[in-house]
Amino acid sequence: MDIKSLYDGKTYFGNLCKESISYLNTILQYIQDEFQAGDPCLITSQIPYLQLQNSMARIRSKIYENHSILKFLFPILEEWNVDPNDVYLDLLRLRCVPNGFHLMQGAESVQYIHRDSWYANPENQINLWIPITKVELGSGFSLYPSYFKKSIQNNSSMFLYDHWLETGGFQTSAIHPRIGEKIFPKPLEQVSDPNVLSVSGDFRDYFLFASHHLHGTNDNTQGYSRFSLEVRLVIGDHIKNHIGPKNYDNGSKGSTLYEMKQLLEGKVLPIEVIQSYVKSSALL
Repeated sequence: MDIKSLYDGKTYFGNLCKESISYLNTILQYIQDEFQAGDPCLITSQIPYLQLQNSMARIRSKIYENHSILKFLFPILEEWNVDPNDVYLDLLRLRCVPNGFHLMQGAESVQYIHRDSWYANPENQINLWIPITKVELGSGFSLYPSYFKKSIQNNSSMFLYDHWLETGGFQTSAIHPRIGEKIFPKPLEQVSDPNVLSVSGDFRDYFLFASHHLHGTNDNTQGYSRFSLEVRLVIGDHIKNHIGPKNYDNGSKGSTLYEMKQLLEGKVLPIEVIQSYVKSSALL
């Protein structure tokens, strides 16, 4: 399967090989070390949310410091015939969604249906989702494929990436002093799709899709927390040659491309390449 087929709306469920699993086991161990009193999936649905956020911050710091974890990507990239020298990505995002999270104050904005491009992500960004613990059907997230080549009214024009960074960026703490200023883009009309794709899985699975898909987190009602790892990446050649989905409805300003780093050497794309791509993908 050609990686470019994702830009036409195709999605892919795959299975991790033993080599990838060996590196991701480190993340499982970090989670268990943080919640030593018992099953992390149960504990994290019982403790106060602020305590959970502090624990997740500690786990994420360990992940960011352990660069060898990124080696789990190489077998996946090889499977897709993607040159790792041409892959740029942002920080790995470990998420924990407690059971009943949707009932917590402020949870609604985090679960808005959206395209990642509404948050100033590039239109041709590719998302890799890996369940680190079991995620039951209906408690993961959903894609709305009918909107892949169809616009939907939204408030992404209010999103300024510089302001987002000033107010904590992605995966910010709930106690950030300016978190109340954040703008979370969302549809301004009812989402109606007869072909909704509900994504679930367990450790050893992965799901690959274009972030251009309209998607959103489902309510977790499975009775315990779910942990997942999210990777957001772009292919340098596709940025340079403006390959990818058309911008139908994204009015956000700024770009996360300035923070996305080459997988092998940690370099960013040349500024002129980023500026050219951003200009070409702007909503006219």
